[in-house]
Amino acid sequence: MLSLSLMDPLPHIRWFTAANPGYMTDKGTNQYLLGREEITVIDVALPTEENIAGIMDLAQAMGGKKIATILLTHIHRDHLGGALALKEKCGARLGISRSRAGYLGGEDFTYGDGERLEYDGGELKVVHTPGHESGHCCFYETAAQVLFTGDHILGRGTTVIPPPDGNMIRYLESLRKLLPLKLRLLLPGHGPVINDPYGKINEYISHRLEREAQVLAALSRGAKTPAEIAASIYTDIPAALQRMAQLSVEAHLIKLSEEKRVERGGDAFSLRAS
Repeated sequence: MLSLSLMDPLPHIRWFTAANPGYMTDKGTNQYLLGREEITVIDVALPTEENIAGIMDLAQAMGGKKIATILLTHIHRDHLGGALALKEKCGARLGISRSRAGYLGGEDFTYGDGERLEYDGGELKVVHTPGHESGHCCFYETAAQVLFTGDHILGRGTTVIPPPDGNMIRYLESLRKLLPLKLRLLLPGHGPVINDPYGKINEYISHRLEREAQVLAALSRGAKTPAEIAASIYTDIPAALQRMAQLSVEAHLIKLSEEKRVERGGDAFSLRAS
């Protein structure tokens, strides 16, 4: 759990990390709490008694009289698995991206790009950031200049873009969309706080373009399928991540196909003739 003391008179922002460590979740999912007497929670990973109690205890330690609102960055299980359990326990209103309305069946409201959500101590601006997941939203604390990034940007490593819902074109657009924001910190869904927001955003963009170049180079050497290309690029990753590597390559290939830079025939891809 981390406490971020922000410039007065802004409220405190804290997190409680869920006990769901793994290759894809780092040390676990960061569940953020912000506000004064009425607390807003961003993402609830697990429905376990330990996780729900941990969030509620932290809210009380912050001086909160109740948890009033739950916001979700996206619909992947490690970010919403405990949302309904926390809602039932404390009576909070649960929100979700408008494009995912009805997904959980217990939502109370929805939100979309550019909307402003008030909380006890300030406001959050919704920034729709499709790519990792089509309904993914970041939340921008306008006064603190802090962005809650969910899985759009991670504190360590890079984000997987899993087709068909994941989309590499949209992902790169969503990364560039963040650059005009005034940012002091990025608070990711996994991993540590990011103190160099623009450096990290540009690093992510550069990484994707470098990976794209590697995919094109592998095609030029005769590799054809996502598995073949991934094997030639990702030479030192654990076996458990091989499937994720193939999905990442596939996302790049779909982007290149849409841009008419490669051709697809079934599961095979090739460079488009000039």
